[in-house]
Amino acid sequence: MATTLRLGLVCISELLRESEKLSAKTMTRALFLKEDRTTAIQKLSSRVLHNTVVIRRVLEHCHSLGIAHYRISDTLAPLVTEPNVNISLESLPDFDQIRENLASAGQYARRVGISLSSHPGQFNVLASYNPNVVDNTIRELNHISKIMDMLGCPQSYAAPMCLHLSVGPKENIETVEEYRHRFLKALHRCDTGVQHRLVLENEDKGYWNCDNLYRVFHQFSALVYDNLHDACNPSPDSCDWAILFKETWRHYTPVFHWSEGIDGSNRHTDYFSHMPRVVRDNPDVIWECEIKQKDRAIQQVLNYEKEKQSIKKDQTSTANLSVVR
Repeated sequence: MATTLRLGLVCISELLRESEKLSAKTMTRALFLKEDRTTAIQKLSSRVLHNTVVIRRVLEHCHSLGIAHYRISDTLAPLVTEPNVNISLESLPDFDQIRENLASAGQYARRVGISLSSHPGQFNVLASYNPNVVDNTIRELNHISKIMDMLGCPQSYAAPMCLHLSVGPKENIETVEEYRHRFLKALHRCDTGVQHRLVLENEDKGYWNCDNLYRVFHQFSALVYDNLHDACNPSPDSCDWAILFKETWRHYTPVFHWSEGIDGSNRHTDYFSHMPRVVRDNPDVIWECEIKQKDRAIQQVLNYEKEKQSIKKDQTSTANLSVVR
């Protein structure tokens, strides 16, 4: 099991933050507008450049721990999709170095076998009833997809962009088929990279439990199974949703979410207390670990799996030796 369990780190390395004081930098709109524009742009550019260095270091760290997957942060380049700031990634003074660093990081990930993904924030709602929200969502998704392009990620489910639907069909106003059509119409306004990468996740509350998500979208998108969301927002029918969701990925390796809630809530624990059966029974899936202690928690799981494997190997060797004797 230790050689097949593939776990993914989500955005931040707690170990590197402690040992090397290494973490990404952000910038608020208020801080940007407080400076004169030239100074503000230079500071923003410097921070984005720093964040590309962080990505490479985190990937090296993942490889050293045996972490097989990394979810890049959707705040790698803050403010560049803010309509009121009016700046693009390409216009940053350090853009050439930013692009070079991203390309190098992506090459490294491919060389050592680390897959990449992204998870745009829940304020991105493609099926929103507010056209401004839809426009902003399309702008944000296109930006994140462009970052993945710079990393050299394939425009396919091999480098998925996971999205929450967030809102469901309005009762007595539209059918699920009309809702799906509205969502797909907005998706087709996105860049090709978004259309080919976008996957949908079951949610911890509201309409989009596993059952509804599968019923409405399984023929149109790969689906991401989240075990904690399934527990918090269960479907009325008992079903092995992980198996059904896996089938929607066709020949691509599914990327699912493993998390554990505090006292049955949707608030994540610091560490995993156990490995749920759905994770144990699906080693052919990449499991992104949504857990507060990030790589500390992943390292604990991987060390436990290695120890179990070692004990099993020792027991087998002892048994074989007794047979020979």
